[in-house]
Amino acid sequence: MLSAYLKSAVPYDGAVPGASIAVQTYGDFQNFNPHLHAIVSDGCFMDDDSFQMAPGFILENLEEAFQYEVLKMLKKEEKINDAVIENMLSWHHTGFHVYIGDRIYPDDKAGLGNLANYIIRACFSQERMIYIPAEESTDGIAKVVYTSKDRKSRKVFNALDWLAQLVTHIPNRYEQTVRYYGFYSNKSRGLRKKADTDDNIPAIIPNELSSKEFRQNWARFIALKLHFVPESV
Repeated sequence: MLSAYLKSAVPYDGAVPGASIAVQTYGDFQNFNPHLHAIVSDGCFMDDDSFQMAPGFILENLEEAFQYEVLKMLKKEEKINDAVIENMLSWHHTGFHVYIGDRIYPDDKAGLGNLANYIIRACFSQERMIYIPAEESTDGIAKVVYTSKDRKSRKVFNALDWLAQLVTHIPNRYEQTVRYYGFYSNKSRGLRKKADTDDNIPAIIPNELSSKEFRQNWARFIALKLHFVPESV
């Protein structure tokens, strides 16, 4: 959906976006909270070594597209049925949420590095964790005190419960948690290396499509492709 979204903003043959997407299963206190962190090109790479920017992301449409694709996949895997889908779509908050961070420009090396580190971060931070040995605990059971990311709250866990919760977020053997798509894919990079063009820096071209035109293009795409009728999913 991200690919279709960006291509609708750069409607030229050979336009390819790029994305690095990391799957994460944990929330602030290692609770089960599946979500995706993504670094996505703010437009598309062209086949003439140029890069055309997109007019701007439309948050509501991306959220609708993400919801559609996830529900379609779950139904295909027979994890949910039409009744569950209809019920979820009737909720005021469906549980789907898309957040878009600030645009990061190519010369912002620190910003790019911080973002890359964030999307592959571990499920806990040692700096926010305090271990209390059994001999120092009031009930004789070792504890872990963990502080939230915003430093506003903390929770106390039995040490073994903390470890049991932590290991549920370790990927299975050979399971990939970071994947690369489009211009950033291994296949695309391999072809560029073979042609000795992988180090070329694309010329950035502003997009002549107005935000209004982009919204209209995407709205038409949504109406044709993403109108959610459970029986047809």
